[in-house]
Amino acid sequence: MTKDEIIKKIKYGLEISSELSDLEFKTATDNIPNEIWRSISAFANRRGGGLIVFGVDERQNAITGCNNLGQMQTKLTEVFNDKMSFILRPEYHVIEIDGKTILAVNIPECPKDYMPCYFKPVGLPSGAYIREGNTSRKITDNEFRTYVATSKEFQFDLSEARGAERNDISTEKVEILLTQSEELVKRGAEHVINDAVLENLGVVSLFDGGYKPTVGGYLIFSKDPPQKRSPYNRYAVRCIHYKGSDPSSEILDSVDVIGTLDVQIDEAYKFILKNITKKSVIVGTKRVEKYEYPKEAIRELVANAIIHRDYKIIETYTQIRIFQDRVEITNPGSLPPGVTVDNLKEAQFSRNSMIAARLKDMKYLEEYGRGIDIVVKKMTEWGLPSPLFRNTVNSFEAILLGETYQDINDRQIKIIDVLLIKGRLAASDCLKILKGTPRATINSDLKKLKDLGVIVTKGASVNTYYTLAF
Repeated sequence: MTKDEIIKKIKYGLEISSELSDLEFKTATDNIPNEIWRSISAFANRRGGGLIVFGVDERQNAITGCNNLGQMQTKLTEVFNDKMSFILRPEYHVIEIDGKTILAVNIPECPKDYMPCYFKPVGLPSGAYIREGNTSRKITDNEFRTYVATSKEFQFDLSEARGAERNDISTEKVEILLTQSEELVKRGAEHVINDAVLENLGVVSLFDGGYKPTVGGYLIFSKDPPQKRSPYNRYAVRCIHYKGSDPSSEILDSVDVIGTLDVQIDEAYKFILKNITKKSVIVGTKRVEKYEYPKEAIRELVANAIIHRDYKIIETYTQIRIFQDRVEITNPGSLPPGVTVDNLKEAQFSRNSMIAARLKDMKYLEEYGRGIDIVVKKMTEWGLPSPLFRNTVNSFEAILLGETYQDINDRQIKIIDVLLIKGRLAASDCLKILKGTPRATINSDLKKLKDLGVIVTKGASVNTYYTLAF
């Protein structure tokens, strides 16, 4: 990371009065904080790492500068070399901004095989932190298990499919896959369906001395719907179309989509197209039918939800909810540790590598890392806002906003972007974010977002603040 890039990132954080998912400010001027290891661990466990800047007071939103750079760097190096579970090699940058000297430390991402990177004196799991939005927090037990489960050795979709047998696999379906995939055909695999080929594809593996389906193999290539057998009953997509803008409104259509994963993608996609508005528009000299949302964006998000859901969670469904003004697609399981909403476009990571690879062979998945770009591009072409993403402890949600929101202006978009980072804003925060904008204009922007149902008001009087409604 260059000094110019660092300065630009610092100034952006100051402009919006907030730290970022990959940026943290420390007021420290003469020494490093005792708990600095928490930030180091969080950034090391984050995809792409992160930047800690000493000499910036976040509360005052001001650059204060550093006085004892040599001692600070020496103590930081001791932490990196001796106290962390993996020896990290950070980049130190001494930078002058507005006549004051700051210390910027660019922390690299820890190699995946050594995650989570933790503070050795505290140990696991308490010594491991992750980045969530613009804050660092200790990993939960579930997240710690996710680190283990997403390693190559313990990948869940390559584990044994309990209760399934080798003859439950449809060799006809595997043959179709091999015919479709030129790469697999070039390996000499076409039309030779034996255990060695199936094992190479990850469809079966040796368990207790015999070949049995993997979880991924069973979910994609089962002869019968996997949901007919426990514990796969809820590996389905629950689709609901509401008449209004909230779940309390009348349900117009609903279905639980079952079947193998490719069938689920196809049928869930059809459900959405059946239940969203379709109208005629003039393109050139021809009248064509156009859906309210771009089909490519819908299909990409549906495929991603089904491919990347956490299949260790068996208590709930992937969910699609169509409202009067938006479409919400939610899959069980939060983003894997190190992957955030902010780096989603660049984080080419799959919780289910075997499932992703096979459905990519079957043309259900774009090139890795391109899917979200396609969704954003198509929504822009439709004149609609970029998709919203929300990551919680147990789920990940993508939201497509409809035509009701197509007139949101640049200021209002910036407010939404910052809310996605900070979670809440007061009107006074908006004055800092939108420098030079009159208070009356900001009040008008907030009122429009509230009237549209994008934000909700909480608190009262001088304690009033806003959060996203979705």
